[in-house]
Amino acid sequence: MFSLRLNRLSLFMLAASASLAAHAEHSKLETVLVTATRDTQSLSDIAASVGVLDQDTLEKLNPTHAAELMNRIPGVNIVQLGSSGEGVAAAIRQPVSYGPVYLYLENGVPTRSAGFFNHNALYEVNSALGNGVEIIKGPGSALYGSDAIGAVVNSLSGQPPEEDRASLSMEVGEDDWTRLQWRGAAVGEVDSYTLNVSASRNGGWRDNTAADRQELLASWFHQFDGDWQVNSVFSASRVNMETGGSALGADDYHNTPERAGNKIGFRDVSAVRVSSAFDKTLENGQLSVTPYLRSNRLAYIATWTLNTGRVQPPPPWCPSCPAALDSQDAHINDDGHDSLGILLKLRRDIGDNSLVISGVDIDQSFGGQTQYYIERNDNDPGQYWLSYRRAGKLYDYKVAFTSISPYVHSEFQLAPSWRLTAGLRYDAIRYDYEDNIDAANTDPNHLRPEDQSLDYHHVSPKLGLIYDFSPSINGYLAYRHAFRIPSSGQLFRSGSTVDSTELKPVQADSLEVGVRGNLGRRSSFEVAVYTLRKEDDILSVQDAGSGARRHSNAGETRHRGIEVGVEHRLTAQWDIGIAYSRNQHRFEDWRDRSGDFSGNTMPDAPSSFSHLHLNYHPAWLGGGFIELEASHQGAHWIDESNADDNNDGDVDRYKGHSLLNLRGEYAVSPQLTVYTRVMNLADKRYAETTSKWGPGFTPGRGRTAYLGARMEF
Repeated sequence: MFSLRLNRLSLFMLAASASLAAHAEHSKLETVLVTATRDTQSLSDIAASVGVLDQDTLEKLNPTHAAELMNRIPGVNIVQLGSSGEGVAAAIRQPVSYGPVYLYLENGVPTRSAGFFNHNALYEVNSALGNGVEIIKGPGSALYGSDAIGAVVNSLSGQPPEEDRASLSMEVGEDDWTRLQWRGAAVGEVDSYTLNVSASRNGGWRDNTAADRQELLASWFHQFDGDWQVNSVFSASRVNMETGGSALGADDYHNTPERAGNKIGFRDVSAVRVSSAFDKTLENGQLSVTPYLRSNRLAYIATWTLNTGRVQPPPPWCPSCPAALDSQDAHINDDGHDSLGILLKLRRDIGDNSLVISGVDIDQSFGGQTQYYIERNDNDPGQYWLSYRRAGKLYDYKVAFTSISPYVHSEFQLAPSWRLTAGLRYDAIRYDYEDNIDAANTDPNHLRPEDQSLDYHHVSPKLGLIYDFSPSINGYLAYRHAFRIPSSGQLFRSGSTVDSTELKPVQADSLEVGVRGNLGRRSSFEVAVYTLRKEDDILSVQDAGSGARRHSNAGETRHRGIEVGVEHRLTAQWDIGIAYSRNQHRFEDWRDRSGDFSGNTMPDAPSSFSHLHLNYHPAWLGGGFIELEASHQGAHWIDESNADDNNDGDVDRYKGHSLLNLRGEYAVSPQLTVYTRVMNLADKRYAETTSKWGPGFTPGRGRTAYLGARMEF
């Protein structure tokens, strides 16, 4: 039985929120957002836990990675991958996940097609240049379709500006970090424009972890003579990085964390998106039409498949097994997809406080993948690859992906204090697959399906009830269903899976109850408790001897937790914010070739996350601030067995870590602001991620300082 045991931090948060005074300066329930219903609404009308970060927060933090920004939201943990590189994974009502359980949007448009998911999708989004972020925690499939199981993350970018602006920021830091940013806006009576540009260089604190990143974000807002208006946004990003920041063995992690893992790793990314949101005000509602185009390209060495690249003796649990090369799946991947689509939405207001939103999403994407097998060809006796050679194609295919998805969302005011919300979405999805390799399929570790078409149909419902305890506090109860289709890689890059094209969609059902609002003039709070059950989870099994992979719908998991957030103004000069979550992620039914793990805690599933920021903003800083930030990640198991094989409490269970960051900003004049930040202030050794293969630990960056200046013209 899951016990929501709160530690001292959570008890402190609840006590702090209970001690506050009356009449809020800013009502939390009046927070305006667009992601939860695809329409502008206040938080008080949403039967879900939603985290919101505004543009002012984005610009003050000026994050170099999405983790620095989004982890301030209760229940959200974005993980920076590659030893403080550009890589991204997430743990939102899920363990740290590399699978398609999160949906990433830009202005409501998915940044990738559902058929071509990548867990790194956030590095394709211009987070620091945006206007805000909204995160719906938990399922969002009833409005957004496949992948929206753990969360929906919507980055708001290129929104119509409110005032003219021209600013230039220049930043330097340790390990050859440099960044140049331009933010510009021009406001007219009919036409308004924005242009944001960023270029950064990171030399990397570990060997072979350098990265270059360029971003461009432009928008044009036009008001027609009638009731129509349109906002067009162009977004582009390019990332080139070395990925030597892979996991290290325990000895290297503790003693020489700066050394590279596999020195051959690289990743080249490009993404372009164009969308135009046409909106027309109706007598009793609004019509919205949003056509879009997008293009994604990605090439990389799959460093997690390399292992040692040498023939290994039989494992201890199978002495009769033959010796085998442990990198039979080592490869270079080259893939991408191009999409065109349209989002249609109509809102109809019914009476004073009820409405119906209906629409349809259409997506047509064309993509493919080429995968080359690589072999290690250096003579170094160590476990890390120094060089390689290509040794033929493993996969080469193309896929056409089509989805047509109508939906409806409705809200009814049942009584002055009671509000009912309900929604339903139908997804009709089709894959058309064609194999481009003519040679016969003779490799049992890399099977290839025959040319074929696959169809998926799914219905996703949701139901919520909202109750207003007072004008400043309300609560909600919500049921939401979610699903995700198998990705093109799971279906058509079969590995050793004989019947990969028979994989079924993963399904999830969630129940959630929450309370939020203001306690007095100075404080806002939110509390959410959830339980989520996933069925037909796609289990990915890697053979310990060959490294070959297979997939099957063999899993059922249970996810439960509590999330608490408090923001409190201590005095006119001091603010404090606290975010805390406690989680349990368990295998309900999970059997693979390594054993039966049913009832065990899932690996890479930290038991808790917490974040605290204390902000001091006296008048003498001229609008600037000094902020101390503390974060904590709880312990987690490294593998599915939940066994401490060495009885040392170290290798098989990661103990978690606590980090301190310091930020400061000072306005020298109305035109010039200088700022600094020191990350990992206490210079703690910690692991970004862990791996059961080795086991391995990816070390996070030590203490690192940055200095910047911003000019307003």
